[in-house]
Amino acid sequence: MPDSSNDVDLKPIHGGTMPYPEAMDLQRHLHARVVASQSANYLLFVEHPAVLTLGKHADVAHLSLDRAGYLAQGVELIQTDRGGEVTAHMPGQMVVYPIVRLSTYHLSPKRYVAGLEEVVIRLLAGYGIEAQRDPEFPGVWVGRDKICAVGIRIKERVTMHGIALNVNNDLALFSQIVPCGISGRGVTSMERLLMCRIDLDLLRRKFAEKFLALLSVGQGATDGRAPLQWLEGLSTI
Repeated sequence: MPDSSNDVDLKPIHGGTMPYPEAMDLQRHLHARVVASQSANYLLFVEHPAVLTLGKHADVAHLSLDRAGYLAQGVELIQTDRGGEVTAHMPGQMVVYPIVRLSTYHLSPKRYVAGLEEVVIRLLAGYGIEAQRDPEFPGVWVGRDKICAVGIRIKERVTMHGIALNVNNDLALFSQIVPCGISGRGVTSMERLLMCRIDLDLLRRKFAEKFLALLSVGQGATDGRAPLQWLEGLSTI
């Protein structure tokens, strides 16, 4: 566990583009390591090929097509063990899977989800985007449009799944579902709002630093943090 020096043992991983099932297997591997060792926590960054994922209690009525219809477009349809409804992933989206022991940082599940949303809100503010929570629905919103989906699972007090922030991704796939089961709302992206491409590598690093700050506050440390040591590629895990 992190020691009295208040250093947060967080290892960000740049996983690159990864099929969803492979990312799920990697999450389970990292989760088992955190559960067993009670030491390092991980922050896995990936992009997924086009895929629709459904939460464990998702309503298939929120899908416009059947499985064959999506597969004909090259889009996988995968049932997951996270909470929430259906959401879409595709290249250009920043997907982040924190694998974190919440008790180490005195975070309840509710505070953790709120903290994730706050990290995204502050990240977007740095780009001049005014985002907020919605009192009715989870995630991060710009007006009535969702820009970031949040869906987690906590098993043996360690988190899995996380957030999907729309950055440079094509939003067309969202028109073929009811995103997150919320009717009458839209989706947007950083690229659409700012009318320019976003440097994803820089964005990942900014997110990691803000997430580190969230854990540091939970642990009672607000300064003197050691710099993050990134793991580049899966061979370094």
